[in-house]
Amino acid sequence: MPSFKTSRYKVYLERLHYFWKHAGFLLEICWRKPFLKWKFFNKRSSRIAVDALAARIVPDPSVQTCIAYGNWSRRDGIKGHASSPVKGLQQALAKRAKVVILDEFKTSKLCSTCHRELSPVSYLVDPDLDKRRKRAGKIISRYHSEERKLVECHAVLRCDQKKCEASYWNRDVNAAINIVNLLKYEIEHGGRMAAFARVQDRRD
Repeated sequence: MPSFKTSRYKVYLERLHYFWKHAGFLLEICWRKPFLKWKFFNKRSSRIAVDALAARIVPDPSVQTCIAYGNWSRRDGIKGHASSPVKGLQQALAKRAKVVILDEFKTSKLCSTCHRELSPVSYLVDPDLDKRRKRAGKIISRYHSEERKLVECHAVLRCDQKKCEASYWNRDVNAAINIVNLLKYEIEHGGRMAAFARVQDRRD
């Protein structure tokens, strides 16, 4: 099966004609092979879902709409979460608006208001213990104060600057605001804000 990835119009039409000529044979193979059929419909459903998400983000396609898109490309994903269609969503958005790829460096670590480094937030939790537990010959309750421990909250960060208007930030919301601000700064000044620049960029 020839690839449709070509910039030549004539070659594209020839390959499209070849596909329609053998479409019946290809569909018959997909129907007879359950795995191939499942893979085909699974990929098709994923693309429909991504296109629907892009339509929610950009309801009215326009070349005047500009989207700042982070260059996050981690392949292994986050433990306990399904991998996100980063590249697929980028391609779907590019059909409906102008997509600008931006470096996500420090966008989730620096406050979007004062550009100072954010601190992690911790909170007390009760561990999963048995209802009654013996320690040094004494029975203690399940939620004894000594058993409580500090757990770091990954989704929330804190700004320690007293003059800053913001105190607590959702990590993703803060990063999104920083990415938008980086896009505005790049359009107006043609570069990247110093607080978000990498070491080699600062030396240059």
